[in-house]
Amino acid sequence: MGLDLLVLVGRLLIGGAFLVSGIRLLKYLPMVSGMLAAKGVPYPRFVAAAGGVFEVVMGLVAMSGVWFPVVTIALAVFIVAATVMAHDFWNEEGMQRFADINAMIANTIIVGALLTLAGLSP
Repeated sequence: MGLDLLVLVGRLLIGGAFLVSGIRLLKYLPMVSGMLAAKGVPYPRFVAAAGGVFEVVMGLVAMSGVWFPVVTIALAVFIVAATVMAHDFWNEEGMQRFADINAMIANTIIVGALLTLAGLSP
């Protein structure tokens, strides 16, 4: 498999995943904004809606390949912010703490991959 094909498949997977995640966030906006409100995030409905729109738009742009290094950096920053807001394991106990630590680890891997792609992209 050629490098160009791998990059194309990677872009489609990354962009597609963010697209689906953003659509799901918007579909379940009341639930997500309620979770953010419970965690003390100000303007939780606006934050959740903005996050969903951002994921949809950036997912589509990532799939297109336009400004890919900039898009991957923006997505990495978004994931860091969203992780701090939604997976505050330092405030949790028991299974919720365990789940939030797992989410933090997974999101750290994703951020590392996105930053690596930004650095390797022309």
